[in-house]
Amino acid sequence: MKKLGLFNKFIFFLNSIVAVLLMLSFMLPYVSPKSFPTLSVLSLLVAPLLIVNGIFIIYWVLRLRKQFLLSAILIVLALLHFNSFYKFSESISEVAFKNKLSILSYNVHLFNAYSGGNLKKSELLFNEIISNYDPDIICLQEFNDAHAPKMNGYPYVYEHFKSSARKNGSLTKKALGHAIYSKYPLINKGAFDFNRTTNNTLYVDVVKGKDTIRLYNLHLKSIGILPSMSALQEGDKEKLIGRISNAFKVQTNQVDAILNHKNESPYPVIIAGDFNNTAFSYIYNQLTEGMHDAYSECGGGLGTTFNFDGYPLRIDYILAQTNFEVLSFKTIENTFSDHLPILATLGWD
Repeated sequence: MKKLGLFNKFIFFLNSIVAVLLMLSFMLPYVSPKSFPTLSVLSLLVAPLLIVNGIFIIYWVLRLRKQFLLSAILIVLALLHFNSFYKFSESISEVAFKNKLSILSYNVHLFNAYSGGNLKKSELLFNEIISNYDPDIICLQEFNDAHAPKMNGYPYVYEHFKSSARKNGSLTKKALGHAIYSKYPLINKGAFDFNRTTNNTLYVDVVKGKDTIRLYNLHLKSIGILPSMSALQEGDKEKLIGRISNAFKVQTNQVDAILNHKNESPYPVIIAGDFNNTAFSYIYNQLTEGMHDAYSECGGGLGTTFNFDGYPLRIDYILAQTNFEVLSFKTIENTFSDHLPILATLGWD
């Protein structure tokens, strides 16, 4: 009996550590990675912290101990605090609007040219996705026109590669760029061309009827790790944490530049793309201020958009200013990339 008491004390000690970490995560949306870079890494661990706290609840309930309250209260607070963690079902707004716009965002991973994948298969699946969903606008990240399918039906195009992607005046075979395809005219095109990174952000003004909309296609700084648990376990943990926290600091600078530009926009704004960060982060909180998250409004399930050995990560987003109503949102399960494409339909009068 005495041994069991000591064991329970040890379990509660572990429970307390995990609970404190979850409690610290509540600060993440409000603390800049430039101020506390190591703390920002915790944004990647919120989901497993919730799961582990849930396991402790089960343990204490089976033991008929009131210690379950510690994790139970924190999980309830976390679900209220991070209201974009899980959506029980997809929904579609039935409100009628004069204008509608559908946007697909997709990190196409160079159509699998990175890993020497089957480019023909990637092209066929990409064409199938576009044919099935027929979005008005397509935002692509990690794009290369050497491998891109023909985009019939999208007469207005903005493809952009940084100068570093060129060799002897021509694009290299694995040059990483970004692209926006539209059924509607694009004006005032531009790119941020961030220093010392292959990541970038594009912007265009889309003209639909009498309305003009500012659209940003984001691809924020990557955290630079292989998408596998074995790679995390085998690597130098200190260097890994340093690399991730440094990437989040760089993301903060990139977001500052984007938001400064956005705040000068004379038109309502839509932001789409690969943020390379979770919905529990400072980056997400900054970008969603005054914006609808299409998944949070109409999505379903965990909203996972990135394949990481079964670990659920939502790092791709479509955001729209409150001038717009989110009518629908879908995470498309078919993919040839390490990301899943996402699709949102917006409405306005």
